[in-house]
Amino acid sequence: MQQKQDIKGFTILELLVVITIVAIVSAVGYPNFMEWSEDRKVRKASEQIASMLTNINTQLQRGNFQYVQFQILPAGNSTTIKTKGIYQDTYSTKINSGGIQCSKDNSYWDETVQEIVIDTQIHKDKEGAVCFSKDGTKFLQTGSLQNQFIIKINGQDQKDYLVVCGKSNSCDVSGALEKPSYLVLWSRFGTITKYKRGKSDWTIR
Repeated sequence: MQQKQDIKGFTILELLVVITIVAIVSAVGYPNFMEWSEDRKVRKASEQIASMLTNINTQLQRGNFQYVQFQILPAGNSTTIKTKGIYQDTYSTKINSGGIQCSKDNSYWDETVQEIVIDTQIHKDKEGAVCFSKDGTKFLQTGSLQNQFIIKINGQDQKDYLVVCGKSNSCDVSGALEKPSYLVLWSRFGTITKYKRGKSDWTIR
C-alpha cells in the first residue's frame, strides 16, 4: 500500500522574505565588493609598474644594456608605459658625440623592452621619463617626471615616484590622496620600493 506524502512548495510570502533578505545582503556587501575590486585593480597596475622598473634595471646591471629608460604616456583614462634600452656600442657613440640624453624619442633607443597599457589613474597627465645608468651617474628625468612635487614618506622627502590611484578618487599628491592609492619609488641606482596609502602615511608592502 502506497503511503501518502505531503509535498509542500514555497509560498509567495516565503519567496518574498528570501528575496528581501538576498537584496539586503547584496546592498550591504556591494560597496565593500566594489572597494575591494578597485583596490585589486590599482594594486595590480602598481605591481606591473614596479615589475617593469625592476626588470629593466636588472637587465642594465647584467650588462644587457648600458642605458635604460622608463617612460609614461598618459592619454585620458589610460596610460601607456614603456621600457627601453641602449646597447654598449650605441652608448659609446652617443657619449663620444655630445653625451647621453634621456630622450623621449623612440628612435634614440635600440630596443623597446616592454610596453603595457594600464587603465587606472596615475598622478601625472603628461608624458615623462626617467633614465638609469649602471653606476647612477647618468640618472636623468624628463617631462612630467622631472622636478616632481616633494612628498613625505615616513618623514623623508621623496621626489622620484609614481602614484597609481582609482579612477573615481583624487590622485592629487599635493592634496589629500584617497584610497586606494599605491606608490612606486625608485632611486638613481634602480632600487624599487612599493608603498600603499594608509590612514595617515605610506606603508611599505
